[in-house]
Amino acid sequence: MRRPPLPKPHQLVLVVGALVAAGTLASGIAPEITGWEEKPAPRIAREVFGEVPKPIVVAFYATVATMLFICAWLIAQRVRNYERGAKDDRRTTKRNAKRRIEDFRAGVWMQTLLRDPAAGVMHSMIYFGFIVLFIATVVLEIDHQLPGSWKFLHGGVYQGYSAVSDLFGLIFVVGILWAIARRYVQRPYRIRIKTKPEDAVILGMFLVIGVTGFFVEAVRIASIGRPGFEKWSFVGYTLSAVVGGWRTGQLQTLHTWLWVTHFAAFLAFLIVLPTTKLRHMITSPMNMYLSDKDRPKGAMKPMPNLMETELETFGAATVEDFTWKQLFDTDACTVCGRCTSVCPAHATGKPLDPREIVLKVGEVMAATGDPVVSPPVGDAPGITITADKVFERITSTEIWACTT
Repeated sequence: MRRPPLPKPHQLVLVVGALVAAGTLASGIAPEITGWEEKPAPRIAREVFGEVPKPIVVAFYATVATMLFICAWLIAQRVRNYERGAKDDRRTTKRNAKRRIEDFRAGVWMQTLLRDPAAGVMHSMIYFGFIVLFIATVVLEIDHQLPGSWKFLHGGVYQGYSAVSDLFGLIFVVGILWAIARRYVQRPYRIRIKTKPEDAVILGMFLVIGVTGFFVEAVRIASIGRPGFEKWSFVGYTLSAVVGGWRTGQLQTLHTWLWVTHFAAFLAFLIVLPTTKLRHMITSPMNMYLSDKDRPKGAMKPMPNLMETELETFGAATVEDFTWKQLFDTDACTVCGRCTSVCPAHATGKPLDPREIVLKVGEVMAATGDPVVSPPVGDAPGITITADKVFERITSTEIWACTT
């Protein structure tokens, strides 16, 4: 009997997305069924959605579940493009498992990026700040689902949780402000020549998420009378003094609008993540995990004997000539320009820009895929791609400028 065909990678992405969306929706329904949500909350704790109207809470869970699936669907479309490439055995084996874990850890901990102290520290502040805030949100939701006797976010645990959340929230906002200053004020060459409108969208979205998060917390603390135990939320508590004298109704209205703005910024993140270069949050660590270290770094693969081979063409001219891993690499590019900054050909004024080669292959892949997806970064004005050939975007002059 023939084995049933294995699901394709993009289909697995859709399945994972559907499961995550279903779990999110279930987490909104569960408290209504179990009745485990405590009201009023314990003295040293916080009530989840305490100042948020019930219809908005219902809309929150339904919308997040829908947007998570849409995010997975957008990612699956990109994965379908990788599937156009040739086979490339990147299986994890006993031989390479340890090295791959080390490479993945290096990617997650930004060890290579930290070689540039300014960029490395800035990105670390944004990345780790965002990750800790995301974990804090998940922990809060887990506690929200538990029966009263199992809840753990109260007393000293809640105070420690509040302090850690505010600390990393502050680190995150400072990192975003640093990134804005670096890109639009300091403007180093390798960043200046590739700044696109999407960079402003990404940084602005993150800034709104961070700032509104603090102000939502501040108004919530003010609305409950600024109790002493909330001093552990040192940023929110300090800001709460600004609105400490407002009437309860005013605080509730302000809290609702701020919470909705914060929520809308998160929904924007779910769309921006798979459609802009922000996707490198996921693809870059995976790219390092899947990297091939069998050959020395930078070594070219050997060419066949040109006098004996039956091959009629060499190298790559179309998207399908690349492997799936090479196509994935175009989406893993962080557009940082470090490769360009150390390229000897580019340094001497030749037309080669290694970053552009990677991004241009990605542009052709994106424009000729089924379905068509967004390019690795925003297209240059007036550029059109009419065929599945990389030389629609890459010139022979660029290729031959390489010193190899």
